[in-house]
Amino acid sequence: MTNATIDRKSLLCPEGFQELRLPMGRAWARQDVSAEQLTAILSHDAETLKESSKSRVRRIGHWVLKETRGGLRRRAARRQHDAWMASHFLRAHGVRVPEPLALIERKRLGVLTGSVHIFQYLGGCRNVEHYLSDFIHAGTQGDVLAAFLERLAASVNAISAAGAYHSDLSGKNIFTKDGVRFYFIDLDAVEIGFEYTDEKRLKNHVQLYDSFCDALSDTLLVPFIQAMTPSHLDLRVWMPTVRSAQEKRRAKVEAYWARHGRPDNVNPLRSVRELYTEE
Repeated sequence: MTNATIDRKSLLCPEGFQELRLPMGRAWARQDVSAEQLTAILSHDAETLKESSKSRVRRIGHWVLKETRGGLRRRAARRQHDAWMASHFLRAHGVRVPEPLALIERKRLGVLTGSVHIFQYLGGCRNVEHYLSDFIHAGTQGDVLAAFLERLAASVNAISAAGAYHSDLSGKNIFTKDGVRFYFIDLDAVEIGFEYTDEKRLKNHVQLYDSFCDALSDTLLVPFIQAMTPSHLDLRVWMPTVRSAQEKRRAKVEAYWARHGRPDNVNPLRSVRELYTEE
């Protein structure tokens, strides 16, 4: 499958969805959702989950609203379009992502002023870094952890098998409720219809290895990476490449934190190594 063979227009408004005209612009929404309902959702009081000068993420009940605003509106709107289409594409290929409800374009005097992507709130789910951290602190044994990683690898493989690539496949962007079913978020980082090259595969493997390597040994992580590695790659060469690239990635992150401060939402698995070291 190539980018040229994908009907992007059909992904913008697939079966079961409709295009609507709104007072503030236009929308693509689920067939059972009216323009009045979308307008009401946008004006409803909501819990702010994350906010910056360019975007805001809010929660209203079972739904998340990801809004873009301010500068670089067209680029931001394009990323919202990409996330919207990626959600339909991946769902059609059996990959779990938050259910899409609507994509709204805000316009004023014909000029794009922002966009809103409305999708399912994954209630009861945690990202796999937090999920695995709780597993480990609860004393979960290696065979259970190995089975967890095996299921996760199968879910990751489903993305490339569908003809897609997630450029930010770290553990914070993979959610689960039960350690069996996995949901992928930050879909504006997904490319569809492009070849999954070894360079892209390496980037994903480094992201995943970096998420888990503080808490899990290579006894668990090598089989995990192997489950996502095609036969044309020699694991004896591939794993040292993954480790080396991960060390460079980590060094860059640590240098950035040294300059700008450590964020609040650091991967909890990093503290697992520190805990075991203290013991």
